[in-house]
Amino acid sequence: MISFIAAFNLPDASDRDPGAFLRRAARLVGERMSSMGPEPRMTVEVLPEVGGGWALLTPETPEPGARHALLDQVVTDTHAVLLFGELQGESRAAPARAVLRAWTSGGGDAVAALDGNFSAIVVDRAERTASVISDLLGRRALRTLHADGVLYVSPHDVALVATGACPVEIDHASACSIITADWSIGGRPLLARVEPGDPARWLRLRGGRLERLPAPLGLFERRIDARDAAAVRERIDRIVDTMRENTRFAAAGSDTVRADLTAGIDSRAAFALVASIVPAERIVAKTTGATDSLDVRVARRIAALVGVRHEHRELDLPVHDDFSRHADLIAFHMNGDSSAKRAIDRYPSWDDRPLGFEGGGGEIFRGYYYARPGQYTRVARADADDVTAFFVRKWRRPTALSFRSPDPLAAVRERTRSVVEAMFRRSPDLHDVLDQFYLFERYGRWGAITSRFAWWKTFSPYASPSVVRLAFGLPSPIGTHAGLHDAIVRRFLPSARGILVNDNSLLPLQGPGLTRLLARDLLYVTGELWRAASAWRGRSGKKRRSADAMRADMLAGPLHDHARDVLLSRDSIAVDLLGHEPVARLLDEHRARRQHLETLCNLLGIEHFRRLATSTAAAASSR
Repeated sequence: MISFIAAFNLPDASDRDPGAFLRRAARLVGERMSSMGPEPRMTVEVLPEVGGGWALLTPETPEPGARHALLDQVVTDTHAVLLFGELQGESRAAPARAVLRAWTSGGGDAVAALDGNFSAIVVDRAERTASVISDLLGRRALRTLHADGVLYVSPHDVALVATGACPVEIDHASACSIITADWSIGGRPLLARVEPGDPARWLRLRGGRLERLPAPLGLFERRIDARDAAAVRERIDRIVDTMRENTRFAAAGSDTVRADLTAGIDSRAAFALVASIVPAERIVAKTTGATDSLDVRVARRIAALVGVRHEHRELDLPVHDDFSRHADLIAFHMNGDSSAKRAIDRYPSWDDRPLGFEGGGGEIFRGYYYARPGQYTRVARADADDVTAFFVRKWRRPTALSFRSPDPLAAVRERTRSVVEAMFRRSPDLHDVLDQFYLFERYGRWGAITSRFAWWKTFSPYASPSVVRLAFGLPSPIGTHAGLHDAIVRRFLPSARGILVNDNSLLPLQGPGLTRLLARDLLYVTGELWRAASAWRGRSGKKRRSADAMRADMLAGPLHDHARDVLLSRDSIAVDLLGHEPVARLLDEHRARRQHLETLCNLLGIEHFRRLATSTAAAASSR
């Protein structure tokens, strides 16, 4: 496990001594964490001249001073840097020093332009300033609380609560957004006083005053003309080469690497990159699912083409105590902004495991929100209201659920509209707005789970700011001009190019051109019709149940009483937002028909977080 809390410009009063204060806050966070994993080891870095410092909690390391995979720090006579995450390329070996070099050469803008999945705190000891900066994707963006001239910073909201400066006031609009859209739009925290990190800006604290400075995103610069086919091909080649080099650096020093492989398109391309670099005997392809599931069958076939070992595992369904601890763990690391259905699985192990490669973020190169026929209305003059309405319709739950008050749902719509408006200001093109929404919202926030969990040692070749910036220089729409996945597989794993993706798509049809577009749509529609006909003939009954169907059964059976106790408690957010009877009805309907897995597990995730934060606040106030 891993956590940290930083505080700067602390008052000079003796009871707020930086070292003592940070040790006390870290000790309290450690107590919260110890019930969810190994006993953390605490270290404190005090910077007296800036009236603050930071406290780190990490697992026991085999050697004193050994770096944790997610944290690096450097302290010099003039500066101090604490980094959460990692950089890519040559800077991966010493990321904090790379941040310091960027800062001294170009300030916050230079740090924000670095390639990696990180956030950094940079302290200028001479100027007595502290700055908070994240990368373009923002998947490891930090949380901040500015109170009484003090800036508190941490990846974890519960750590902010442990300082005693952050009251547990749940933002109902954020909770409503998680319930209806699966994540909090705009990254707005569940705690009303906490401010989220934002890739579009960086923070600087100077003399107790907090400044918010714009960060250069570097998107839509020098875009390629859609008629210049040679330039498009050259850009795709640059993207592939960059992804391959990043994969090479990530795999360096690993005796064995794990490649997550499914029937999907993203993992296939990521697997092809790994297979082009790492010898087959050092690769293990892994798939979660039933033996006869589509994912396992396709993954096994692709692994055999390369000659690598393939392993698969069934979903490990937990007993009640494991689920509760696992839900607490996820709530802590994801700040309540995650479905507790992820806790209906094996409780994580902190044992040393091989580095995993996965395909997270690949959807940005194939138009996630406009990839299917009829998925959105192609309106030439679409505005923020049109796009907001599209998202609300896509989420469906806003109209399916009945809230006690319309205010939280109205606030979610307004937050969505505000986010979309900012994206339109960067580019008036509708496709660009939809691509930005996927990048910064769905992947940057909802898909941040692998970045927030210290026990998931994974790397996605797509999760690279430099790769994303190259992609956004392609002509719009990126999702139909890229053909990136096919370019990777064609170059490094051609034997897998003809294997259908998810049983309904073909890699050679990726990329630009009206003929390919029509062929993609035709293949998709015929695939859907074939599945419907198969279900009508009863063939689907021969297939093993999906992972979510198994989770739904667990929630309806062994975990039902726990869910009922948590969600129907007098002070629960579920009752506060929906009312006692509607929540009870959701639980009863799910027990009978298994149809409310997402809604109930989103509510459980919020409630586990609220209880963690509340108990932490009580412990902090008693000290």
